[in-house]
Amino acid sequence: MPTWPGDLLPPPFADGAHPGLLDLLPPLLPGPVAEPVTGRDVVVLIDGLGAELLEEHRSHVPTLRVLAGSTTAVRTVFPSTTAAAVSSLMTGRPPLDHGILGYAVTDPRTGLGVQQLSGAPVPPGGAPPPDPATWIRTPDLGRTSTRRSVHVGPLKHAGSFLTRCAYADWPFTGFRHGAEAVDAVRLAVRRAGEDGLVYVHLAEVDHAGHVHGVDSEAWRTALAEADAVLGALLRRLPLGTRLTVTADHGMLDTDDEHRVDLAEHPRITARIPRLAGESRALALQTDDDPAELASDLRDLLGERAHVVHGEDVLTAGLLGPVDTPVEPAVRARVPDVLVIARGRWAVDDFSRRGDGARSMIGMHGSLDSREALVPVVRATAGS
Repeated sequence: MPTWPGDLLPPPFADGAHPGLLDLLPPLLPGPVAEPVTGRDVVVLIDGLGAELLEEHRSHVPTLRVLAGSTTAVRTVFPSTTAAAVSSLMTGRPPLDHGILGYAVTDPRTGLGVQQLSGAPVPPGGAPPPDPATWIRTPDLGRTSTRRSVHVGPLKHAGSFLTRCAYADWPFTGFRHGAEAVDAVRLAVRRAGEDGLVYVHLAEVDHAGHVHGVDSEAWRTALAEADAVLGALLRRLPLGTRLTVTADHGMLDTDDEHRVDLAEHPRITARIPRLAGESRALALQTDDDPAELASDLRDLLGERAHVVHGEDVLTAGLLGPVDTPVEPAVRARVPDVLVIARGRWAVDDFSRRGDGARSMIGMHGSLDSREALVPVVRATAGS
């Protein structure tokens, strides 16, 4: 592994490591020749709730506070972002296998970035997105398991690009806001049956963090509301239902004083025809020498970011085990240069992003422990 800064966690697959997030669903969605799972399972993902954020805010979460003894912290994938993490959770595979390599990923057909949540082009106004059925390269576990599984999430997630990638064949039950989430989950549990699995995505903690920051009353309110959903589920789900709570990534706050806008450095951006990733895990492809681009970025950024280029992107264990065979369709998406933000810094060409990217307060994607560690909480309804 190349030399690594001490303020960042090591790459999640470095030296044979394996992020624990990948191991949560395979035992719950076994293949057709494995022993079937009996009883009900509900898996709740609280988007953006890192393990360290949870520990710092136990006083705001009475349900999760009681469950502190049943809580562990595990690594998520890199980039620590929803599209990559959820795809790894749902497939049990690293990003280098399933091909969802970050928030935005370069489509080799067009040379444009594709935002992996909605399918929107980066920069805005480009070509239509690829077909989700072929874009994700590994089938989700629900497709290969005989266990009935149902997806519950905000109505706006129905039919989204990520939904069609990561939960292609899952029946969907939607809710408009958090107050409806408990009834939506109870309905989904009935649909899944007495031996079924329900996966629930709660998005408001992440949304509040992006808009207001994690050090805000709005974020703490969203966290308390998510905790109240968990408490209601433990009271109202069928007796004995197993509940697993986790997250896709954590988050930290940044500000205008900790932003580097590459648009202000045209000598560099002129050599970046294809930009993807996000502000704390910027993924660049170039038609020039990646080593020269990486060197110039290191000179510009100094200790504000760690820059990885060339084969080190693959051999460092960032996107998958170092010996992972990479199919050509995915290899063409791998960046030539990765800019991994350090501290509270954000690095991007904000001229190529949509409205609101520069004003975002809470961010994630990098390897700070506040982003890269997520909780796993286990409980049983009625116990």
